[in-house]
Amino acid sequence: MKKLILIFLITVSATAFGQTAKKFLQSGIEKHRMQDFQGAIIEYSKAINLDNKNRDAYYNRGICEFALDNIDEAKKDFNKTIELDPKYADAYYTRSRLFVKLEKYEDALADLDKVINLDPSIPSVFTIRGQIRAQTGNKKGACEDFQLAKSKGDSQADKFLSQYCGNEQQRGESLMLHWPEKENWKVADEVNNKDIQVLRLVQANETLDNWTEIGTMFSIKGIINSNLDSAMNMMYEEAQAKAGATTLTFIEKDEKTKFPWILFTIEPSASTKDKNAESQLWFIIQGKDALYCNYRAVKSPKLSKQLKDKWIRFFKSAKILYK
Repeated sequence: MKKLILIFLITVSATAFGQTAKKFLQSGIEKHRMQDFQGAIIEYSKAINLDNKNRDAYYNRGICEFALDNIDEAKKDFNKTIELDPKYADAYYTRSRLFVKLEKYEDALADLDKVINLDPSIPSVFTIRGQIRAQTGNKKGACEDFQLAKSKGDSQADKFLSQYCGNEQQRGESLMLHWPEKENWKVADEVNNKDIQVLRLVQANETLDNWTEIGTMFSIKGIINSNLDSAMNMMYEEAQAKAGATTLTFIEKDEKTKFPWILFTIEPSASTKDKNAESQLWFIIQGKDALYCNYRAVKSPKLSKQLKDKWIRFFKSAKILYK
C-alpha cells in the first residue's frame, strides 16, 4: 500500500509540474504577443526553471532577447533549443538572422543550409542565403539560390536575379531588410524601372485598400551624397500635401558611417480628425548608387514608444549589399 501511495504521489507531482511549466509558457506567449518582451522573458524563465528541457520556452525567450538586442543571451537560448531539438528549423533560421546582425556570414550560411536541409519549401530562405552569398563573393551560388527562390514563388527573386546575375560588368547594390515571417507579411505591390524600385507590403489577411499596418521600401537610383535632413524634410512636405496637418519628429541619424542614415516619424497633428490618418516611422539610408527610403505605418494618431522602439531595431538591422 505504501508503495502504491508513493507511486500515486510521484505521478500527481509530475503532472502538476508539467501543468505549471505549461502555464508559465502560455503566460510568456501572451506577453510576447503584446510585445512585452521583458515580461515574456520572466515567464519563459519560470517555465525553464520548472522544465529545463522545454524547447519552446528556450526558443521563445531567445526571440525576446534578440528583440531587445541582448545578442549573447539570445544566442545561448537558440543554441540550447537546437541542442534539445536538432531538427527544429525555426531555431536555425532565427539564429542565422542573429549571425547576419553580427556579420558572421559563414555561420549564418551554415544555419541557412541546415534550414534548407530540414525544410526546402520556404522560398525566402533561398533569397536570404543568395544575398549573403552575393555579398561574400559567391556569385554562382547566389544566382542558383535566386533561381530556386523564383521557382518556389518568391516575388523578390526577379529583382535579385537582375541585380546580381545579369551583365558581368554591371555594378549591383541592394538593401537587405528582413521583414519577419512571424508577422505574416506579403508583397502587395511592386514597381521596377531603370530609375526607381518600389515594394509595398501588407500582412497576409490585408490589402492595400484595407490595412492596419503597411511597409514600404523604395530606392531612387543615381541619388548619391544626398543631404539626409533635406530628404527628411522632403518626405514631410509630401506627407503634408497629401494628409494635411502632420508633425515631424527627428529621432536619430549617423552621417559618419559608411552608409549614412536617418530615422524620423511623421504623425498626424493633434487637430487632425481623420480616423484613417496614419503614423509613420521612416528610415532613409544613402548607398553608393542609390538612396533607399523605407517606412512602416499604422492607422493611429500616434506611435507608441514600444512600437517605435520595435521599428527602430528593425530598421537598424538593414544591410546594404554591394558588389
